[in-house]
Amino acid sequence: MKFIKTLLASVALIVAASSANAADQDLGTLAVGKTAYHSGIIETSGFFTDIVTFTLDGDYRAALGAGVLNYSVDVDNFLHISEFKHELLQEGTVIGSGNKFNFSSLTAGTYQIRISGVVDGDFGGQYAGGITIAAVPEPSSVAMLLVGFAALGVAARRRKSL
Repeated sequence: MKFIKTLLASVALIVAASSANAADQDLGTLAVGKTAYHSGIIETSGFFTDIVTFTLDGDYRAALGAGVLNYSVDVDNFLHISEFKHELLQEGTVIGSGNKFNFSSLTAGTYQIRISGVVDGDFGGQYAGGITIAAVPEPSSVAMLLVGFAALGVAARRRKSL
């Protein structure tokens, strides 16, 4: 009975998402402290490439991640993507790749995430990802942090010698 419920839930998910085929997406200008999500559902087997575009209006730190949502029962692959690749591009040049990566500073501009792989599931494949943007600390904040650590070090050393 549990298998049937799982199978029906999976079929319902596929039917509900069938109108949302993978396509190029534009996330617009991203805001600090918000996570922007992107995803794709590919119904046809074979190689695919999707492009997700976003813009930054200043210099920011960024964390990007993506992965596939594979669904298999025994040896049957209902939803499956192999050879999944997730890359960040700036002006056509790859500046980062992998399922998860961070940047200490991305400058203002337009970026693209290139997502590719091979869909080999019976009902296609699905992926999802997200981007989180954070402010880059001001140099004076970093300097104050270093002075604070130095003061703690001096206090700890002084306490040891007493």
